[in-house]
Amino acid sequence: MHTIKGSSAMMEFQSLATIAHRIEDLFFIIRENTMSVVSDENRPALFDLVFQSIDYFRGEVESIEAEQPLSGDIDSFLSNINSLIAKIKGDPDGGEPAPAPQQAPAKGGEAAAVNSELAADVSGGNKDFPHELLVYFEEGCGMENLRSFMLVTGVRDFCAESDFIFLPNDVEGNPSSSEAVIENGFRMMFRNAADRDGAVSVVNSSGSIKSYQARDLQFDEPAAANAKPEAAAAPAPAQNAQHSKESLISVNLSKLEQLTSVVSEIVITESMVTASPDLKGLNLDVFNKSARQLRKLTDELQDVAMSLRMVPVSATFQKMNRIVRDMSKKLGKRAKLTLVGEGTEVDKTIVDSLGDPIMHIVRNSMDHGLEEREEDRVAAGKDPVGEIILSARDTGGEVIIEIKDDGAGVSYDAVLQKAIKKGLASPDMDYSNKEILNFLMMPGFSTNVEVTEFSGRGVGMDVVKSTIEDLGGTVSLSSEPGKGMTTTLKIPLTMAIMDGMEVSVGDSVFTIPINNIRQSFKVAAGDIIHDSTSGEMINCIGNFYPVIRTKELYSLRSGIDEIEDGILLWLESGDYSYCLFVDELLGEQQVVVKPLPSYVNSYNIKQYGINGCTLLGDGSISIILDVANLYLAAHNT
Repeated sequence: MHTIKGSSAMMEFQSLATIAHRIEDLFFIIRENTMSVVSDENRPALFDLVFQSIDYFRGEVESIEAEQPLSGDIDSFLSNINSLIAKIKGDPDGGEPAPAPQQAPAKGGEAAAVNSELAADVSGGNKDFPHELLVYFEEGCGMENLRSFMLVTGVRDFCAESDFIFLPNDVEGNPSSSEAVIENGFRMMFRNAADRDGAVSVVNSSGSIKSYQARDLQFDEPAAANAKPEAAAAPAPAQNAQHSKESLISVNLSKLEQLTSVVSEIVITESMVTASPDLKGLNLDVFNKSARQLRKLTDELQDVAMSLRMVPVSATFQKMNRIVRDMSKKLGKRAKLTLVGEGTEVDKTIVDSLGDPIMHIVRNSMDHGLEEREEDRVAAGKDPVGEIILSARDTGGEVIIEIKDDGAGVSYDAVLQKAIKKGLASPDMDYSNKEILNFLMMPGFSTNVEVTEFSGRGVGMDVVKSTIEDLGGTVSLSSEPGKGMTTTLKIPLTMAIMDGMEVSVGDSVFTIPINNIRQSFKVAAGDIIHDSTSGEMINCIGNFYPVIRTKELYSLRSGIDEIEDGILLWLESGDYSYCLFVDELLGEQQVVVKPLPSYVNSYNIKQYGINGCTLLGDGSISIILDVANLYLAAHNT
């Protein structure tokens, strides 16, 4: 808030500076007296105000970026802040603003005074504070005095003010001290080496740091005592350990996309070279050895390139805390959010698309899942505070995200009756629980009778389903009445490269994601069961699954017709499980996913079970199959 206040005032955004200044006053009171000064009664109001301020600053910054005028009406907001400050201070009038942090005595006023006195002349070092940290900021970063003060504030969290000094010592209240920091750097000196090392961590986590030097000054040698100030401030000798700040760089995602594309082409070209038909029949030991080394290096290059795009889901998960808190207040339901596996990493482009689907499911859990009355939860033997568990785990080829609540679960009868009323289901048919749950993901379906702020418009789970499927993932629902509901999202780690099984049907080659293959086997004609609609089924481990013939589905001119001459692949994706009949398996291969041309996509080809294509080692094209949509295509034709 101190930085926002200073920056806003410098840019003459007075409304922002005023609000930031007043919230800084509030934080100062709490910092000086700890959270114990805020009563249990006032704590919800405090956090409401903090979140309100976050929303306010975010909205105003967006207005600045869009070159729109700022909101000048801050009286109501300011009144809320003043009222809360008055309550915390126990002052019913609460009209006068609290003193600004720079005007108030720092914690441990006596120590601060000593600090100021000691720091008045430390150009040559101070024997009581021999452990030095010299920090240089990036050129042109601006507000070097406030940046230096932020470092001091971070150090104060773990180090007593009497145990360190800094120069310039007036960085908080004197903007002109920035010039001294730019020219000579910002110096902090410590009594103890451990505190100095802790300050290094503070510097490492701060922005706009160009470099820093950590050194231990020596005062027991005559040469050091007689040294000129300039010599004492020289860089530490080579033998002294010098810490280096972790180097981070922000890269435009389009450049990573380009890098991934180039690496993909290298992988394809490497396969084309090593699998060239010109090499067949030749005994090339040296070439084969070099080819194996090339394959190893391209695999490593591919892994590194892909790792650059991987980011943890924690940022997306953490945002759900605010959703649960706000809805809990508006709906009058007490609830908590538990996060599990938030360090799980997924492709950046996928993470960016997960926020809205997860938010909608969490809102559904709050609105529909958790019971309206705490008495009902207690009567059912549950904790009166509802719980939503948001978890993620990496299974190797995909990430599984689960949103689980401990609410009342789904009323299957109510969902079925609503589906019948909307014409989505037939009253004369029997539906399994899984089929009933799938109605929840139909367009226009909503169990709410009235439209509310959170639901009832019939736009929701169908959009979630389509969004996840566009990412190459699947959505599945499960519920136990009285126990709660679980929504499971299965997302590929990356959409760029995948492990696939190459299969042939006549002259055509198809790629099937390895994650969707449960088993492959050969069968005799007598093992096939024919149903009344001329469909074929096969018994796998006690269950019957439909058989889909790839040749017939895509009207291919060549391919095997006799079931015993080909091979069956038992495939599974979400709620769909079936057997696909192909000619033969060509082998497992890591392939680069290439999107289909736009003129082909204009025919909505994905609904026919085609997800993209890839180039094989011999230069030919292999169609990548979408296991879920292929099943739907077979049953719609």
